[in-house]
Amino acid sequence: MSTFLAAAEAVTAAGAKPAGGAPIRDILVVGVGTNVLTVLLIALIVAYRRGGAPRFRRFESAVERAVGLPGWAAIPGFGAIGFALLTIWGATWDIGLHIDVGRDEGPLGTAAHYPLLFGLFGMFLMGVLSIGLAPRDPAKSSVVAFRMPGVGTVPAAGALLASASAFAMAGFPLDDVWHRIFGQDVTLWGPTHTMFIGGVLAAGAGAALLLAEGARASGSEPFRGRGVLRRPVAAVLAGIFLYLWTAAMHEFNWGVPQYRELWQPLLLAFGGAQALVLARVLGGRGGTLAALGIWLPMQLAMVLAIGGPLETTAPAMPLFIAEALIIEAIAARRWNDPVRFGAACGVGVGTLGLAANYGWSHVVMPLPWQPSLLTEAIPVAIAAGVAGGVLGALMAQALLGNLPSGRRPLAIAVLASVVAVGLGVNAAITEAPSGVTGTVALSNEREAVTAGGDRTTVADLTFSTNRPDLTTDADWVYVLGWQGGGRYLNRLKAVGDGVFRTTEPVPVGGEWKSFVRVAKGRVMLSAPVRMPADAAVDFAGFAAPAVGTTATRTMLRDTKLMQIERKEDGPTWAWMPAMLLVLGLDLSLWVFMAFISVRIGRMAGRPGTIDTPRGLLVDQADRALDAARRRIPTRA
Repeated sequence: MSTFLAAAEAVTAAGAKPAGGAPIRDILVVGVGTNVLTVLLIALIVAYRRGGAPRFRRFESAVERAVGLPGWAAIPGFGAIGFALLTIWGATWDIGLHIDVGRDEGPLGTAAHYPLLFGLFGMFLMGVLSIGLAPRDPAKSSVVAFRMPGVGTVPAAGALLASASAFAMAGFPLDDVWHRIFGQDVTLWGPTHTMFIGGVLAAGAGAALLLAEGARASGSEPFRGRGVLRRPVAAVLAGIFLYLWTAAMHEFNWGVPQYRELWQPLLLAFGGAQALVLARVLGGRGGTLAALGIWLPMQLAMVLAIGGPLETTAPAMPLFIAEALIIEAIAARRWNDPVRFGAACGVGVGTLGLAANYGWSHVVMPLPWQPSLLTEAIPVAIAAGVAGGVLGALMAQALLGNLPSGRRPLAIAVLASVVAVGLGVNAAITEAPSGVTGTVALSNEREAVTAGGDRTTVADLTFSTNRPDLTTDADWVYVLGWQGGGRYLNRLKAVGDGVFRTTEPVPVGGEWKSFVRVAKGRVMLSAPVRMPADAAVDFAGFAAPAVGTTATRTMLRDTKLMQIERKEDGPTWAWMPAMLLVLGLDLSLWVFMAFISVRIGRMAGRPGTIDTPRGLLVDQADRALDAARRRIPTRA
């Protein structure tokens, strides 16, 4: 692995890292490769529809015999889920590399981009395949499939998979266009980055729903059905959502957030309630634990791989265990109304779950929560939890086919969505008061081995500000060092009124960018300690103060120092409209997902329209369950 990484670093070192778009060479290689593979897949589909492609047909029959699902659902469904996991692995690794070494050369510039590219493109191909394999005869498809002139039937969930994967795939070229116009905005929540997150989530959910649609088309029940290979569809769907909410919080997981800390308890409460209420209502008793069984091992393995053999700074991770146990405990009481159950779970997640996450933040999170955060976090987490729990319950009801008639479910869903969006708008508002200065002084300068394993200059740091009220009961006061071959993070220790010192030396040599970050409520400011000049982005840099002297810095809006690659001469007026457009498109995917869920719910209780084999793996799983029941009697 070290040899592989060294080769990737050699490629990067061969030329200067671009600050705008990717090299034309990389664009041509990726463009030609994706077009060739797309043409080959379309040729396979054309041959298949004409009665040819015998090898692929034998493969399709083998898959059907193994899992008991029609090939048009099983092959693209399982394939897209696998490619989604590959995308998540590549994207998570890529974030760590950006934190450790800064911007890259382009789509072929780092090793992490390869699984990311293959995963995104693989999901897109599975979306195309879900349409290409669908039977032309409506009698041989699912009863809720769409009919397209010249194509035939399109599975309802296949339409979601195809559109969402295309949306995510489009984010890659648009990301390059965005960088050429605005520079490389080093933030997870940039417009094109949210296209990746939203598209991968919706496509992954579409893949899981495609398995459910295929199961009902073949006459079996995918939710609460007997057999472990049919019941886990609910766990897989909820697990995909847990991946989304974990990824959305990665800047907090790595300790490099560019947004208010309020976002973390908000997303934990909303996401935990939404995903795990969905798992419980849809999967029945133990459904939340099954969802954790899908998500937690893979997430843990990814973190260990990134921090281990991949030699990259690894993120901390939420557990969602407290949320799962809270929801299972609340479910012990019989609930006739799933929406009220979801709301009750949201309150539990927003209170007891918040308390558990407060403690967990002090165990593993780079920036543990402070008591001052709770004043606003408690009501926000409760409201977010209720909104998420209600939406999770409604989606589960839709898939089970027991949504109440009338407009009440839609009105509740809209209200919960408005609450969630309103909480996000409130959390997004930040301030950067003018006239705030920070004074930094270095002492005991020496050579040392830093987090990246390289030797560089380090020094102890003392920091003070002319606004000590901003550092009293602050959300965080810490020094961040990054992009110098690793990530350095040191929470400063108060030694006087507004005076702080590091507990470990700060890297102030090589390519390290080091600055003091202060956040309190809506105020987010940074004071540079030492940042090297970067001619590619016309950044003059900040020299480290000489030992024994002090340097008074104007404290800047946090994103000024975190995103020095952003172009100041670009059409800044287009940033917010572009962000709103992408968020609107992401929201439209959620609406489409809800529509597809209702459509698949209409299949519940109807006889199957397709004859498929029982499924060898399903039979084996049922036998194992029967043997377990005989050995361990369970309560009816």
